[in-house]
Amino acid sequence: MFRWLTSGLLLRILVALLIVSVVPISLIINVTQKSYRDTQTEVVTQSQEALDGKALEGLKARTTLLANSVADFLNQREDDLRFLATQTPDVQTYLDFGSAQRAKLWTIKSDGQETRFEMPIYQEIVFVDMDGREQIKVSNECAEYPFTCKMAEDSRNQNISRPVNTLYKSETYFAESEKLQAGEVYIGTPIGFRLPPEVAYASAQYRPGQRYRGVLRMTTPVMQDGKRIGTLVMAIEMLHLMEFTAHVAPSNPAPQAEIDAREADFSYMINPEGWAISQPRHFNIYGVDENGQPVKGISESDQSQVDNLYRPGNLSQMGFIDPSFPKLVLLNQNGSNGMLWTKDNKRALIYATIPYSSGQYNTPAGFGLMILSTDGGRLHKDAEVLSKQFDNKLKDISQFSFRLISITLLGVLILAVLLARTIVAPILSLTGVAKLIESAQWDKVNAASLEKIGGGAEVGQLARVFASMTKQVYVRETDLRKQVEGLKIVIDETKRKKAVEEITDSEFFQNLTERASKIRQRQRASSQKPDTNKS
Repeated sequence: MFRWLTSGLLLRILVALLIVSVVPISLIINVTQKSYRDTQTEVVTQSQEALDGKALEGLKARTTLLANSVADFLNQREDDLRFLATQTPDVQTYLDFGSAQRAKLWTIKSDGQETRFEMPIYQEIVFVDMDGREQIKVSNECAEYPFTCKMAEDSRNQNISRPVNTLYKSETYFAESEKLQAGEVYIGTPIGFRLPPEVAYASAQYRPGQRYRGVLRMTTPVMQDGKRIGTLVMAIEMLHLMEFTAHVAPSNPAPQAEIDAREADFSYMINPEGWAISQPRHFNIYGVDENGQPVKGISESDQSQVDNLYRPGNLSQMGFIDPSFPKLVLLNQNGSNGMLWTKDNKRALIYATIPYSSGQYNTPAGFGLMILSTDGGRLHKDAEVLSKQFDNKLKDISQFSFRLISITLLGVLILAVLLARTIVAPILSLTGVAKLIESAQWDKVNAASLEKIGGGAEVGQLARVFASMTKQVYVRETDLRKQVEGLKIVIDETKRKKAVEEITDSEFFQNLTERASKIRQRQRASSQKPDTNKS
C-alpha cells in the first residue's frame, strides 16, 4: 500500500529538496557564524586595551579614594584630640567621650557567621602630667577582642617617661610630646605586638586566629590659663585603620566581608618606611616582641628559612621577590600615585599616597601608601564579559540555526512525502497495472479505477489516457485472440487436409488401396457363389 515510501523517486525528490533548501541555509549559517566569530575576535581584541585601561583608571580612582578616606579618618581623630584637649581633664569626661567615639566593623567569625558590630575607636585616652605620669586613664576593655569591647576607667597608671613602661615597651611618644608647642600635635608610628603565624588571624585563610591589636598614638599639650599642665594622649585602635583595606578585593567593586589573600586579589597599607601596617594576613603586619624590639622582617638573606615569608613585610627589603616592591617605597617618598606591573607582568600594583600631613607625616610620603594588588588577568574582566556576551549571542544563533535546520528538514520531509504521495504513488499504480498488462493478467486489471487516480492535472490526465489505452489494448487483444483462435482452426484444417493428401498420394497408400480393392472384390465374388452344401 505504501510502496511509494521506498521508491527511488521519493529519494530523489528528497535529495533535491535538501539540496535546494538545507544546503543554502547551512552555508548561510556557517558564513554568518564565521563572520560573527571574526567580529568577536576583532572587537574583543580592539576593546581589551581600552577596557583594561578603563579598569586600571577605575582602580586608580578607587585607590586614591581609599587613601583619601584614611587621611580623612586621621584628620577627624586629630580634631577629636584638639577638642578633648580643650576640656578639663576628668575621668568621666574622657569616659563619656571615648564611649561616644565608636565605629562599625564587619567580619566573619571563626564559626563562619558574618557579623557587624561597633567598637570604640580609641584603645586609650590618657592625661599625662608634666613628669610623664599617667593621671587620668580610660581604656578599651574587651572580653573577646574585638567583638565585646567598651571603654572603662583604668587604674594601671604608669610613668611613661620611661619607654619600658609604655604599652609596647619601647614607645617614645612622651619625649616627643615634650617638644610640642601649644596647638601642635604628635602622630606616632603604628605599633603593636607581632602575632606569629600559628596564632594570627589571616582572614578567610585562618578565621580562628587572633586579631592584630596595635595603636596609632596622637598627643597634644593640655593648656590651662595659657600654661601647659600636661599632655593628652589618644591611642587609635589600629583595627579601625585596617578596616579600610579589610574588605577591598580590587577585581570586585563591591566590599567583601573578608578577603582571602590566597586569591591574590587584596589590598594593604605600608608606612613611609615600607612596613605593612594593614594586611589580610595579620602575621605580615609590622610588630614588636615582648621586649618592644621590632621583629625581623622578610629578607633575602633568610630565603632558605621556612618562616621567612611569615614575618612582617617591609617592601623596601623585598626586592628579591619582585623589584617593584622597593620601587613602591621610593615612589611613596615622592608622593606619587599610579600603577606598576610586577616583573612577570602578571600582577598589577595600583598605589596612592595617603595625603595626611600632620606631625612627622608632613612630607611628600604622607602617612604612607595604599596599595591594591591584583592578578593582571582580572583586569581583562570587562573584555571577558564582552567576549562572553558574544559567546552567548553566538550560542543563541547556533540554537536558532539548529531549530531552523530541524524545522526545514521536517518541512522538506513532509513536502517530499506529499509530493511522493501525489506523484509517485499514482505513477507506481500505473506501473503496477502496466506489469499486469505485460503479464496478460487482464482479470486483475481494473481500468475503471485508473480513471480515478489523482496526483495533479498532469498525472490525472496521464492516468485517464492510460486507462483509455488499457481499454483499447484490451479490446484489440481480445479481437486478436479471437482472430488467432479462428486462424488456428483454419490452419489446423489445412494441415489436416495436407496431411491426408500426403498420405493418399503416397505409393504405399496406393498399393494399400489397390490391395484393399482386390480384397473387397474377392469378398463380393465369394458371396455371389451358390452354396453347394445347402442344396
